Amino acid sequence: MSERSNSSVTGVLESLEDEVSSNGADVNAILNASGSRAAGPLLFLPAVVMISPVGAIPGVPVVLATLIILVSAQILIGSSRIWLPRFIRQRSVPKDKLLSMLDRIRPYARQVDRFLGNHLSILARPPMPRVVAFLCIMLALAVFPATLIPTAAALPGGAIALLSLGLLTRDGLVTLAGLLATGAAVYFLLLLS
Repeated sequence: MSERSNSSVTGVLESLEDEVSSNGADVNAILNASGSRAAGPLLFLPAVVMISPVGAIPGVPVVLATLIILVSAQILIGSSRIWLPRFIRQRSVPKDKLLSMLDRIRPYARQVDRFLGNHLSILARPPMPRVVAFLCIMLALAVFPATLIPTAAALPGGAIALLSLGLLTRDGLVTLAGLLATGAAVYFLLLLS
């Protein structure tokens, strides 16, 4: 994975598209596309899939939430490499739908990349990655009951996407938006329950 891929939304999405085109649309593709050390993309990619139409496929949000919990737990304990069990790595989503979703969001990713940078750097430095990891675990746990309501998993998925985008780009302003989205997701999920 290139340096650009580690720090830009476009690069992460292009890496995933290359991996899916070559090797299929499973969790292993997300792992390979982001690199086993890259926690930001490993949280961002499943969150983006969760909030896309692919996330409406029954069972997909649960697999993605499990992936997010496993990655976040390893960030929380300070692991230097991200490990996932084989049964998670082999879970797949429809390849054509995933590639179509990546095609549709690429122009938006390019626009987002132009605005991301070194904002509110205090929210991008330690211990913030561990705080983000903890919040991602809580939000991913909320996905399980949210799947009982159609598309409700997109609420915590959106907050996870913003929080992980802050990690990926080291932009504290995005992390702040993720913190606000976390509060909004919790509020709306409580209203729905």
